[in-house]
Amino acid sequence: MATLTPTGLRQPHVAQSKRELRGLLHPGTPFYITALMPIFWLLGLGYFTFAISGAAMALGLLLIRPIRIPKGFGIWLLFVGWTLVSVFTLDVEIGRYVGFVMRASVTLGATAAFLFVYNVPKQYLPTARVLGMLAFLFVLVAIVGGYLGLALGETRITTPFALVLPGSVRSNSFVQAIVQPAFAQRQDFLGFPLNRPAFPFAFTNNWAATMAPLIFAAVAAAGRAQKYRRFVVPTAVLAVIPMVISVNRALWITLIVLGLYVVARRASDGQLLLAVRFLIVAVFGVALLLASPLGDIITERATSEHSFAARGDIYTDVLERIPESPLLGFGAPIANPEPFRPPIGTHGAFWTALFSQGIPGAIFYMGFLITMTIRTGRDVVTQEQFLLHLAVATSLVTAFFYDQLPAALPITMICAALALREKREVAATREQKTSDVGLATPGVL
Repeated sequence: MATLTPTGLRQPHVAQSKRELRGLLHPGTPFYITALMPIFWLLGLGYFTFAISGAAMALGLLLIRPIRIPKGFGIWLLFVGWTLVSVFTLDVEIGRYVGFVMRASVTLGATAAFLFVYNVPKQYLPTARVLGMLAFLFVLVAIVGGYLGLALGETRITTPFALVLPGSVRSNSFVQAIVQPAFAQRQDFLGFPLNRPAFPFAFTNNWAATMAPLIFAAVAAAGRAQKYRRFVVPTAVLAVIPMVISVNRALWITLIVLGLYVVARRASDGQLLLAVRFLIVAVFGVALLLASPLGDIITERATSEHSFAARGDIYTDVLERIPESPLLGFGAPIANPEPFRPPIGTHGAFWTALFSQGIPGAIFYMGFLITMTIRTGRDVVTQEQFLLHLAVATSLVTAFFYDQLPAALPITMICAALALREKREVAATREQKTSDVGLATPGVL
């Protein structure tokens, strides 16, 4: 059975005994499995971090009655269903089935993570703990991953999972990059070699896509952790260096777009002075970066045409092939007939959804991201809520440049669920207070 709290929220049955709340039996435990990401990476299972933790969270949801589904989440369930149906469009090549299963498992894990965070009451999964976990992931990705990538470059490890995989599966380039991961991708398109951080992922684009929502989630976490605030500025400075050297332009574009959005939002809310101050600080920060030794890398990358042509060709291939299967797509990306070119249906979650799940799949995917961005941005009353909204909003930009699996999408959904949970509980508290006032007011005959 489940107990009913005064706010009307049902609690898991395991919450009825203090002894049962300890250790692994604590209702919030499945969420913290995410902290094992570096261990999963060393095992060759890094791509499946959110699939594994999501499976545990799905089991945890069995203890909650009823499971609440917020408005707008039905769009995501349509996407999940469409994804599962699209498996029937795959050909007989085993590599494409492997790719489909990998992406589908993380998609399902992200779904479970959203519902888990949204449904578990705050006393069992406190907002501060969730933000603390996201801040930990930020440090892991930005600082640990960033500097390991810069220092170790393309140094690869052979993981235990790689040793047990059949050769036919391991020979797939996508699988090989995951089970024999490098700390960075070494490229020299600027005329000199650069180590572009990838740890704890397989590709630098995954690293950059994950950084986008984590930046705002980490700032939100810093707002709650008073005793750690003195580390905020040093951490930010340390994080900027690998963010610049990674030369991930889409990450830079995302931050610029969100910065302009913050200015516009503050100005529209009547906080013109705050908007101007933010703009001045942002411009000063960019000018400082350009004047630093990192400035040459920024200007070189900003003016470089590298990847534009390749991306354009991939996106054109998607648009040309969609008429062949507009409803269900092709199930998963396919190898590019051009040697040394990325697979068709990659380099952007929107393009992956369009190619793999067809036009309806792309509509469901982007429709969900737009809906969550709008919902988290309404009736914002605290800085923390606004930062979570910004974390979700990053997905609308990165979706056109980066694959949002294996971590950017789950993290975005966790931020959305956290923001909506806060709004739901505030609304429930207001409703309870209104009800109490109504009961206390003498009736009029």
